[in-house]
Amino acid sequence: MKTVFILHHSYELDDQDETKLIGTYSTKEQAELAITRLKDKNGFKYHPDAFVISEYELDKDNWTEGFATMTIIQVKRKDNSWTTVQAECLPNNRYQICELDDNESLGEFRHLDIVECEERDNNLFAIKLVSNADT
Repeated sequence: MKTVFILHHSYELDDQDETKLIGTYSTKEQAELAITRLKDKNGFKYHPDAFVISEYELDKDNWTEGFATMTIIQVKRKDNSWTTVQAECLPNNRYQICELDDNESLGEFRHLDIVECEERDNNLFAIKLVSNADT
């Protein structure tokens, strides 16, 4: 089994992930030497504990599941007020609602429904049902 060691520098800044791929190394020791060379450099020195070494086997899939891009959208409640829910971004301005905790208070659109949204004031509002979760 052949492996490589990937070195990243990763931390959070203003609720955003800041990640830099530093390099790929043949041994963990080589990756550790890179940290030694970089830890006092500008930027890195402000986040000295943000270095991460990951070992990967060559010729092997390391991400075997799919992925979802999530966002928040506004959905009407039964009382006609708007509430914020998590939704998976789908193609063609469509979103699948992911709301388990407050699902019973939602109105027309509910958990797993696919909806089209309209942008208003930098927010997405569910306006049309594309596919009902029950069908």
